[in-house]
Amino acid sequence: MIQVIAIDLDDTLIAPDKQIPQENIAALQAARDSGIRVVIATARGWFRTEAVYRELQLDTPVIVSSGARILDGVTGEDMMTRELPYAFAKEVAAFCDEMEIASRVYLRQEIWVNDSSIMAYGPPHEQYVAKIGTRLLEAPYQIYARGQRETDLLVERFGLGGEGYSCNVVTYYDGIPEVCILHPQSTKGQALATLCEEWGVLPEEVMALGDSSNDLPMIEWAGIGVAMGWAPERVRERADMVTAPDNPAGVAEAIYHVLEQQKQEAERCNNKALSYDESR
Repeated sequence: MIQVIAIDLDDTLIAPDKQIPQENIAALQAARDSGIRVVIATARGWFRTEAVYRELQLDTPVIVSSGARILDGVTGEDMMTRELPYAFAKEVAAFCDEMEIASRVYLRQEIWVNDSSIMAYGPPHEQYVAKIGTRLLEAPYQIYARGQRETDLLVERFGLGGEGYSCNVVTYYDGIPEVCILHPQSTKGQALATLCEEWGVLPEEVMALGDSSNDLPMIEWAGIGVAMGWAPERVRERADMVTAPDNPAGVAEAIYHVLEQQKQEAERCNNKALSYDESR
């Protein structure tokens, strides 16, 4: 029986048209009404996740920054953070400054931006900082850049991974690549496994839904991994279930399918119990 549903936001719960279908919201509520914990697992930071979390009226921990952080969603307090090696992070930040790569450096309670034109959140969480590479005094948990040139330069310079870091390149529905530089264990799958271990929940009791390569660790770890119908082929091939490609409410499609299966299984168990009692 599924006890936890982990769900990605962009192009999963939030459809490619940037709206959350009401069917998805209703399906999540139906899952919660049946006793299932719903956990958001997103590449977004908390500052871009909180509004959705509040809209869904959740009370569970939330996985943000692709698994680099787990937060208490009710209070916004850190439960777990995996930081990059400090010296390496300074090197990356300095390279971004030198090559004029617009980037964000994620610290505990702030986001430093080296190009004011990409500022999205504003104070107090986000601030413009010139020459971040020379001013960084603590290890960040993520460095982020968006765009083909930016991604190519960073991957060419640092590769896809090394001692204490991983460069995760993701291309969403809009076709523009992004690179998130994270601790190697900063994955949605690792973060989800950490939460479920604390709750005493086994992988086979978990359903995970996503659409992109950064969702694969949790899709493959969960007992039921679900890929959206518009996900890249490599994601769909490694999922247990794939939603209809023309259904923006693919989340609802998958959740109701599982809820119906569990209902039928419960009815079969009840019928067996009744038959046993009657035969005694």
